[in-house]
Amino acid sequence: MLLIMPAATPPTPPASPASDYVPVLTSLSSVYSPQTLPSEEARWTHLRTAFAAAYPGEAITFVARSPGRVNLIGEHIDYSLFDVLPMAISQDVLIAVHVGAKDGMLKLQNTADAYEPREFEVAGLRGYKIDSKVLEWSNYFLSGVKGAYALNDNLEVPSMHCLIDGRIPTGSGLSSSSAFVCAALLAVRTAVAATKLLPTPVTVKALAGTTSKSELVKSAIISERNVGVNSGGMDQSASVFGVPDHALRVQFSPELNVTPIAFHGNEFAFVIANTLVVADKHVTGPVHYNLRVVETTLAAEILAKQCGLGALPVRDGFGGTLRGVVDAFEKSRGISFDGVIEVAKRVFVKKGGYTLAEASTMLGVPEEEITQKYMTRFPVRFERLQLRARTLHVLEEARRVTRFCDLLAMTPTPAEIDTYYASLGAIMLSSHASCRVQYDCSCPELDAVVALAIANGAYGSRLTGAGWGGATISLVRKKRVEGLVDALKKEYYYKHFPGISEEQLAEAICVTEPGLGSAVVVTW
Repeated sequence: MLLIMPAATPPTPPASPASDYVPVLTSLSSVYSPQTLPSEEARWTHLRTAFAAAYPGEAITFVARSPGRVNLIGEHIDYSLFDVLPMAISQDVLIAVHVGAKDGMLKLQNTADAYEPREFEVAGLRGYKIDSKVLEWSNYFLSGVKGAYALNDNLEVPSMHCLIDGRIPTGSGLSSSSAFVCAALLAVRTAVAATKLLPTPVTVKALAGTTSKSELVKSAIISERNVGVNSGGMDQSASVFGVPDHALRVQFSPELNVTPIAFHGNEFAFVIANTLVVADKHVTGPVHYNLRVVETTLAAEILAKQCGLGALPVRDGFGGTLRGVVDAFEKSRGISFDGVIEVAKRVFVKKGGYTLAEASTMLGVPEEEITQKYMTRFPVRFERLQLRARTLHVLEEARRVTRFCDLLAMTPTPAEIDTYYASLGAIMLSSHASCRVQYDCSCPELDAVVALAIANGAYGSRLTGAGWGGATISLVRKKRVEGLVDALKKEYYYKHFPGISEEQLAEAICVTEPGLGSAVVVTW
């Protein structure tokens, strides 16, 4: 995917209370850019036709949508509560909803034939148990239902007849699952509000102020854990808070805060290339994503114990964070960020990792207690806990985010522009190297695409998303984009996927831009 960066505009101030609500819109031009609007208008027309075929005689009351995201810098540090820098993209999940039926059913259909229709009795949704061990597409919608109940336990979910249309490749590292959960949660909240308005028409004015963006993000983070993913919050924040033409600096401590950051100049582009290696967090979580959450949590607790920092603030009842360690060192001893990195190196001396018994000794807690506290909520499997490598990646990546944002705050002169881009690119390359070596979340295909990008004019390139497959993001001058795309096709896609179609290539490398976050559309 190709992200064409717009001309610089003044940074948007942080959201005020009035703008914290998910927008309710009546025009697709308010959702999509002029470049993507024609194709999206055709898609939404097809959505209306498909809904009429799925639910004869019923009209769409509204559409809830949430986009995917791409992360510029700050990988695997959100669940340690460090800042990240993602942006929403134009690819999104749409949920067309009809409210007003009296059958007491939640009906789910999908425009993709691979997903079979599902039906649930509304009366049983509150107590419905989602089996996170089963890979079932409707679980993502049901996670949104759980999130709606978490926001309001007295909620009365109405009959809902839904048609889902997703345009974010699954397992691509562009956060399709989080977009689905956010859209589902928004759909349920909006359906409750819309039902109260019936039989009068559902209007923008009537639905305005229905859902707070902050509430939507916080609930969606917890909701996605119902499908077995211990999410940190970056994906949901970018999906909900997305601002056209801006990246988002997402801060999680001391509380959630999202600051849009504009880009300087319009001479460069970000090229996103999906390796087509599927990285499903639900399937690989026990040895990949969930294990990294456990390793970083244990590392934080052990550092606090070994250094006498006292009890750390707990994230969502799970354990302390490395952000908590940094804050504790700074507050109690005046130790700088770089100083904490050196302390971590002295505490975690074993580069080959630690057994559970060794971690137990360092923490001063029985193995059984560690297993019960950290390894039962989300399944994990491991031979050795890589506490040193994971800690160093998180702390150094957090420092890279700060440096990247500092550069974006600068205004380079024309004579400085190449050096400026090269500096941004160097940070991206350093991030990828750390993801590959210290976090072990890359794969040969990701490494190959990164190398191809650098060899064909990119200033920087790195994996984006959880890794273990998915996509890369590369920083490149606009005038070199065509050559880079051609090289990726010839040297990667045609070689690894000889029968790849033009349609598949268009999905793997296509044009998008930093886009709008979650929205409700009532007419179009």
